[in-house]
Amino acid sequence: MKSKKVVVGIIAAILVAVCMGGAFLATQNDDYYTQIDNRWVQEIALHGAMNYKYTLAAYDKNGNEKDVVFETSRILTDDAFLCLKVNFIRGVVTWAEVKYEELPAKVQQYYNQ
Repeated sequence: MKSKKVVVGIIAAILVAVCMGGAFLATQNDDYYTQIDNRWVQEIALHGAMNYKYTLAAYDKNGNEKDVVFETSRILTDDAFLCLKVNFIRGVVTWAEVKYEELPAKVQQYYNQ
């Protein structure tokens, strides 16, 4: 009887640790930077407020490239720079327009200004 309680306690502790690890990963966002190129926007079937999808190359603060896909409710300003918050699990969770001067130096080298 006592060993059964110990096993149940261990299983419960493992489940709690897995859930906490998943919650931690779900909240970890990395910054990536991109420049809008409206040649790569696609109109998609409206769901929620989103009806456009972008697929663009983006760079982290060290200049590492990653293709990102995100949806918007409108066509964005061509050539605008964005800072994208990218989650390992959920993808792009938010974005904000930034100025060229706000881009990390290693990212600026990819864009002419």
